[in-house]
Amino acid sequence: MRITSLHKAIQQAGDIDIIPLDLVEFNSAGRLLIIGSAQQIQAVTPRLAPLDIMLVCVDEEDKSRLESKLIIRDKILHISGWMGQFTVQFESQQLSVDLVLDLSDQPFLTTKVLPLGYFAPRNNTQLLAETLQQLPALTGTYDKPQYFNYKATICAHSQRQLAGCSQCIDACPAEAIVSTGDTVTVNPALCQGCGSCTSVCPSGAMMYALPALDVSVNRLRKMIQAWFELEITAPHILIHDMMHGQALLDSLDEGLPAQVITFSIEEIGALGMPFWLSALAYGAGSVTVWDTASHPDHDWLEVQHEISKTNQILVGLGYQADVVNWLKDPDSGLLLEHLSTSNILSGIPAASFSGIDEKRRMITMALDHLHQHAPKPIAVLALSSDAAFGEIKVNKSSCTLCHACVTVCPVGAVSDGFDLPQLNFIEDLCVQCGLCKTACPENAIALKPQYVFNRVQARKLRLLHDEPVFHCIHCHDPFATQKMINNMIDKLKNHAMFQGQALERLKMCKDCRVKAMFNDTQKTVP
Repeated sequence: MRITSLHKAIQQAGDIDIIPLDLVEFNSAGRLLIIGSAQQIQAVTPRLAPLDIMLVCVDEEDKSRLESKLIIRDKILHISGWMGQFTVQFESQQLSVDLVLDLSDQPFLTTKVLPLGYFAPRNNTQLLAETLQQLPALTGTYDKPQYFNYKATICAHSQRQLAGCSQCIDACPAEAIVSTGDTVTVNPALCQGCGSCTSVCPSGAMMYALPALDVSVNRLRKMIQAWFELEITAPHILIHDMMHGQALLDSLDEGLPAQVITFSIEEIGALGMPFWLSALAYGAGSVTVWDTASHPDHDWLEVQHEISKTNQILVGLGYQADVVNWLKDPDSGLLLEHLSTSNILSGIPAASFSGIDEKRRMITMALDHLHQHAPKPIAVLALSSDAAFGEIKVNKSSCTLCHACVTVCPVGAVSDGFDLPQLNFIEDLCVQCGLCKTACPENAIALKPQYVFNRVQARKLRLLHDEPVFHCIHCHDPFATQKMINNMIDKLKNHAMFQGQALERLKMCKDCRVKAMFNDTQKTVP
């Protein structure tokens, strides 16, 4: 690709060293399990001789063609693990291996993204050739970065065995994320850093670590600032992966359109709504996420859905449609056509905020700026049902202020009134996980996804519901709400165990109730 002095200056402004803070170690002694037909095994085994090979022939009729003591004559039930730590469970034994070459038409492992060290070419001749070239070298110790940071304290996955958000689990193509009660656990050996989990996480509990959000945003900010030192038109940001995408760009003879700033990242899924909105707030005219098909095992559906939600917000503010785009095609001609015809925002003064490693805060800072300069600066924008911002509605006639919702809210958006029978709410904190709705025994809570652009208002403590205090009929101390006592009496008044004095004891605090029950018992003793 022809590099102009402008593009060179911009890329230099964005040059940074990204050094992983945490590494995941793999150790391989070269123990390889090959699964396939006799014909397949005979074809590949000579090229893998340096490895410690074991064989599983899936073709019963052709097993006799293999004259090898390495054949395991047992049925595979299950395979799990990763490079250096694969466990293969047979009907009558268990085997530990470092590498697996699965030549089956339908591999035993079915995850979209296979673990490192598990190869399944599926009759793809080119992929098989690359695998056979790579496998003999996979002995020794290897490191890879840990791509994620997880903050369990704000995770909305579950509370008190009630199901909440599971978007990261559903999004992970490597099945590296599993539920562990109220939180989730990410297996760093299985995680391959696609970033889908960070895109969908509503609270920011799951964040990309290589690079962190603030690093990417501040890098982009410097690049756009360098642009505006030399140009006045709004640039188009092209996000692409470092390896395949960069190679395709380098192969362009005619170069990119002049208004394009390229932004490379290891995985395109690492950048989501906070980055795209920040780019526009810094003065970019549009953003394109370019899927160069470098990962055929990724569909990136979660990232595409986040783009749709981002555009929904922008259109709600009066901006053009499809300012943030997804382009899936490695064809350079289609890329150039797309970049030349995309919608471009213009005339927005550049924001001055810096990047921070907090997803929701980055979104709100960018939206504050975009709202300030919006063609239609509405006060409240209704969002789709899967949005991560909104309020809750409480049916006051049903709510008894039992505070079950307070006990399960993972982010502190719902709170009690301390010594008063109240239910309070801070909209800025709410991630719309639905745990409060699930926990409510009276079905009194409904979610309302929306975005309030007045963040001062959104951050204020709001009273949702309060009730008169009920005082114990014996000691007169407050211990419940009037509605709670009325509901209990109404539900139990016809029960055989709550007649006469037993029903009256429901109007007492727990200490007075125990004393009254003891006194009644004493009176019945002859």
